[in-house]
Amino acid sequence: MSAAAKSPAELIADLTDQVRLLRQDVSNLTATATTKAEAARLMASVQKITIDALEQNRQIGSTAAEMSRRMHRDSLTAAQEAAGQAVRGLEDKISAAANHMRLEAVKGRQQALYSFGGGLAVFGGIAALGAILGIVAFMLIQGRADANAFGKYPGVYCRSAGGELATGTSGRRFCAFWVDPYVPAD
Repeated sequence: MSAAAKSPAELIADLTDQVRLLRQDVSNLTATATTKAEAARLMASVQKITIDALEQNRQIGSTAAEMSRRMHRDSLTAAQEAAGQAVRGLEDKISAAANHMRLEAVKGRQQALYSFGGGLAVFGGIAALGAILGIVAFMLIQGRADANAFGKYPGVYCRSAGGELATGTSGRRFCAFWVDPYVPAD
């Protein structure tokens, strides 16, 4: 298994094993090293183990950083999905409230129309009654007004009232009405 494919726990276990081996090599070196060649070989082994330990430490840091980025990205995605679900839930509630308000507005308009229609009917009834009373009053005073105007200006109203202007023996003019209609002789 490659170092990049190992989990952080496996990398730490490998590092711990290498440190343990390094300690054993150092204790073997000090206990059994009798020649310079053997000491050099052991020293090379210690350096190689140290280099491997540093490389594994770097890989562990890199893997930990990648895992941290993944956790951050996964947390962000989960938070966005939760927020989206919450917004969708609120959209449903807002839509239901808007529909309820529309229905109430329609009911209010209908009630206002009924109230206005009732008021309009009352107003129409009052207007019709006023018109009828006006016509009756006009008919009652019509004759008096016409007679009054005819008395003041007989020359103006004589022909329209069905009379004829005539001149009397004294030379004064008057409006004459025939009681029996004139029938010309053949």
